[in-house]
Amino acid sequence: MMNDLPSILIVSSSNTKPQSIIKLLTKETPVEYPPGLFKQLWKIDTKYYSAIVNLIGMHVSYKRNEEFNKHIEALIIHMDSNKSTGLEELKQWEELETDCDPEIKLIIANYCNEDTKITKTEATEWCLNKGFELIELYPSDEQSIQNAEQDIIQEKFGIHRVVEALQAHTWSNLVMKKFKNNKAEKPDSPAEDLSEEDNFSELFSHLHMMKDSLQSLPLNQRKQCAEQMVSAFWNAIGGDEEELSDL
Repeated sequence: MMNDLPSILIVSSSNTKPQSIIKLLTKETPVEYPPGLFKQLWKIDTKYYSAIVNLIGMHVSYKRNEEFNKHIEALIIHMDSNKSTGLEELKQWEELETDCDPEIKLIIANYCNEDTKITKTEATEWCLNKGFELIELYPSDEQSIQNAEQDIIQEKFGIHRVVEALQAHTWSNLVMKKFKNNKAEKPDSPAEDLSEEDNFSELFSHLHMMKDSLQSLPLNQRKQCAEQMVSAFWNAIGGDEEELSDL
């Protein structure tokens, strides 16, 4: 059943079937073979690379082997936040973490807030302790979404955030795209091969991640990193470094 492609394993501890998540991602209905395993090829296509991966939906009854485990690079688990035992039921998938050791680990729920039986606070704490990211497929906190949409960097929600998280992984079979000036097919630094406009757009798209990283640093290091960020943006728009040195 398995081939040499890297795989995204999708399992569920809720009434939502893994194949439903695959269909949500790809708009395709996966094929079941053998019993208990659903598979769909999926092309991840970004600005810098493309990769063909397996999306695999697995029922708890399926018997994995070492060959299966070694191809899993991402794990997605659907949780029922409307069951008081929702977090406890995730324990049935604990072996996947040790056997497969995926780099990307996502807990998804249809929605999870302070009114669900598993509150967002509880779920977030669990995810932080286990190294997962919590994603709501259908977030109900409209005010938070509206506030985010007003931010300079708009965060993605729902299935779009799932896709974004998967795109951030360095897939073992990814193929780098050639850049506009065709300097190299696999450049060491993509930013070196971008036009000023593209370079600025790329920096801008990662601003929220830079901001999150800065929050955990001491004040003096935050100031130093902030200065470096300003310099990077200034250079990206073609600014003269001597002008910065006068500030």
